[in-house]
Amino acid sequence: MITKRAAKACLLASFLFLAGCSAFFGFNLLKGLDKAPAPDPSQYNYATNGEAGLLKLSTDLGSQAIVNAMIGDPQATSTIESNLQTTYNDPSVPVADRELAAALYSDVNLKTTSGSVVVTNAVNLVQSGTNGQSVQQILQEIVPDNVKSDPTAFTNMVDGLLNSCAAYQVLGGSLTPPAQAPPGVNMGDVAQKAATAWTMQCVVTAVEGGTLTQQQAIDQMYAITNGQSSTVTVPDPFSPAPGWLSNIFTVAGATMPS
Repeated sequence: MITKRAAKACLLASFLFLAGCSAFFGFNLLKGLDKAPAPDPSQYNYATNGEAGLLKLSTDLGSQAIVNAMIGDPQATSTIESNLQTTYNDPSVPVADRELAAALYSDVNLKTTSGSVVVTNAVNLVQSGTNGQSVQQILQEIVPDNVKSDPTAFTNMVDGLLNSCAAYQVLGGSLTPPAQAPPGVNMGDVAQKAATAWTMQCVVTAVEGGTLTQQQAIDQMYAITNGQSSTVTVPDPFSPAPGWLSNIFTVAGATMPS
């Protein structure tokens, strides 16, 4: 006959066993959910999947796990970007799909480098303008701390923003007002990112000074970010703003920084 004390002990032991199993299995399940399979560029390719491929990429870029998988597979990410470039440069593709491809190309560049963090850091700077500010002031304010001491990450960040800027120029060039925002594109988000990418382009141009190559300018910017003195200032990128950027802000219903 089982005593009350023995029954309680058995119940407690069962509870602890099940609790331990729950923690064990729960831990492994959650750990598995943190990972995403290596990205398959073909599923996003407009040439084989049409607009559905672009929309899937738009959705997947909202998953940090999938973005991390792209970061971990540079070759696949490069193929995705190359396919998007082919799409937004193809005059036979409907305009709306070309615009979506250009916006996605920029997002892939920003999210797989530190460009997205730069956009977040640059919001106040872009809104107040950079006219007369030194390159060092701008870079110190917008470059993420973990990138300031890593020359490779720094180069990837700047390249990502410059690549994005080129795609935003294509997008903005097709948005002659009163054009409508392409389906699936958040134009307010695009305007913010495009303004930041354009600001970085202006910084690179100012540092190049007509004498340096782009990579030499980026190397110089890295040195300036880490304390090297510089007297280079950046003209106001938004006075006047290029037409493609003005188009993006107009279609977004946003006010151009000043």
